[in-house]
Amino acid sequence: MSKQIPGYTLMDSGDLRKLERFGSKTISRPSSLSTWKRRLPPSVWDQADATYHPPDRWEFREGAFTTWDASISGVELSLELMSNGQLGIFPEHAIYLPLLDTFLYKLFRKAQRPLKVLNLFAYTGLATAFCMQREHAVVTHVDLAKRAIEWAKRNVAKNAAAADRVRWITDDALGFMAREGRKGSHYDVIIIDPPSFSRVSKNNTWTLEEKVPEIVSLCLTILEPTAGVVFFTNHSAASTSDVARNIMLDHFEDRGVHTTIEQLSLAEQGSPRLLPAGSLIVLSHTESSWDDINTSI
Repeated sequence: MSKQIPGYTLMDSGDLRKLERFGSKTISRPSSLSTWKRRLPPSVWDQADATYHPPDRWEFREGAFTTWDASISGVELSLELMSNGQLGIFPEHAIYLPLLDTFLYKLFRKAQRPLKVLNLFAYTGLATAFCMQREHAVVTHVDLAKRAIEWAKRNVAKNAAAADRVRWITDDALGFMAREGRKGSHYDVIIIDPPSFSRVSKNNTWTLEEKVPEIVSLCLTILEPTAGVVFFTNHSAASTSDVARNIMLDHFEDRGVHTTIEQLSLAEQGSPRLLPAGSLIVLSHTESSWDDINTSI
């Protein structure tokens, strides 16, 4: 799955780096998968507004800056040059927003009530802000990092969303799902982007491979049982996508869970090259509910 993302451009990649444009700013950053040659000449790369040098240094072409605003897939966002090279957005998440929009529309038309959306490991709120642009969605936004929660609140506010349609939870996503399951809570749409490695506390760490069965089981426990859908993304090595899918089939195929998997790739401007960016696994309780959505894409 690779689509052009309004407001974002992968201008070039190669020699273990990538050149990206986010709104008005051009950024050069490391990219461990870009083992091929660059297409564009050095003069283009030299025009990057900011270039990241690990472990924590940014170099600027002209005046130094830290933050700027950009519209990505119609969502207004505040971006920031962080010391680890991140910007507050993973652009590949914008690739599946049109599919998410289709699900929201179709499920709302069927349910005829506001849809409950749960965004887990929700970071700075791209998906939350996107859903808030739809009046038929209410979102529970969960992230363990207080700074990410505050950042997400600013992003949602930029999109003129009704604050009373977002519930902000600073908590461990797995622990939150477990408590919601015990309470009998259900959500129509669950968006989850678990990290490859997580440190919940000093003595509590886990890897995605070992947690996939628990994560998916928790999701399905709190998913609306008749027409709910889970968007599960990960950014591990390419093989992890199939590993995760195989584990899901082992544990959940006999429970009527339909699974489809798409590779997420960033399309390079003016080139047939694609930069791998993880995968999207879509889970729904019945195959018919997925087919009903899929026919409209």
